[in-house]
Amino acid sequence: MIGAYDATYFAEKGATATAREIAGQGTQWRKITALLERDEAAISQLAGVLTDANALIGFSGAGTSAYVGDIAAAEVSTFSPAHCHSIASTDLVSRPSACLPHDAHGLFFAFARSGNSPESLDSIEKIAQIAPDMQPVAVTCNPNGKLAKDTRAYSLLMPPETHDESFVMTSSFSTMTLYTTQCCRKACGQPLADIAALADVSDAINKTGYDSPAFDALTQAKRLIFLGSNTLYGAAKESALKILEMTAGEIPTMAETSLGVRHGPKSLINQDTVVTVFASNDAYTQQFDADIIHELAEDQQAAKVVVIASEAFFTRYPALREHPRVAALTHPQAINQAADDGLAVLGVQYAQLLGLRRSIALGISPDNPCPSGQVNRVVQGVTLYPYHI
Repeated sequence: MIGAYDATYFAEKGATATAREIAGQGTQWRKITALLERDEAAISQLAGVLTDANALIGFSGAGTSAYVGDIAAAEVSTFSPAHCHSIASTDLVSRPSACLPHDAHGLFFAFARSGNSPESLDSIEKIAQIAPDMQPVAVTCNPNGKLAKDTRAYSLLMPPETHDESFVMTSSFSTMTLYTTQCCRKACGQPLADIAALADVSDAINKTGYDSPAFDALTQAKRLIFLGSNTLYGAAKESALKILEMTAGEIPTMAETSLGVRHGPKSLINQDTVVTVFASNDAYTQQFDADIIHELAEDQQAAKVVVIASEAFFTRYPALREHPRVAALTHPQAINQAADDGLAVLGVQYAQLLGLRRSIALGISPDNPCPSGQVNRVVQGVTLYPYHI
């Protein structure tokens, strides 16, 4: 199932759902081609807007779903002439006028696992008030959720298995991400990503990542920092959140960009810290990723620098893989040309597996790491207030 461990092992550790949902991501991704065929009519409606240079495309969600938006906005902006922005629904709900101009027209992608969180639902209300020419598009994993049933939005449903039973979002995160970027590529007439190749790599990571030598360094760390640029910054943020959630806050984490980490956040790095860098497949961005990897390895302030990258990256920078302070997790050549949204979900999968391993080692149930109810699978405690323009 994962590494050398079967379902019985994870059941004994309170990790039945989490392990199953991490391990099954490749299977869910392979369904995306059929989903795109199912949604052909809706996608044709999106095409005119995604190719409109004056349109605004918003990508929105809360928590992990906000990071789906970060990744999608950064990646879609590489091929769509429209203005692509990630807008956390937690920002939109609390100050709508600061997030969108009143005369905006375009699309508003709303991401949600359950589709029942207060911010998910209220964001559609706020869009109707402040930017009525924005068409909502609900990308959700729960056909029975309130968001999926909102008749104002195009409803694009993910496979029911991605409505993760676990506390943490895993397959819901990755499937919504890949579906959305693939959907937008199709609408814009762009070449589609090789989802089958990504799914094969996902399956391989399940077999080898959990017990890899790089994970041995990661499991000893008392602090974890994740770095990624542009599209991969969303992956870094989701990875930091995943470790925090699954270890019930026992392992402090932080996310930054390869350039941003020098602007103060490096202060957090000490000999108990492992820094993980998600290296881009974009040739220009790779230069900045390589620079920070070299700098962190040479200054020896971190216990280890883990680099998750394609084979092409290490072919370009062979000395980095050989550095004694660097532990490399290398993707196979089959995805040397993959776009960074593909690298993002694979990078996060390593973080999901690390969170699973660390939570079990700490005696925490990954399926329910916060039994006190301080945080919940579907957020609680939010009061919504009337908004007047």
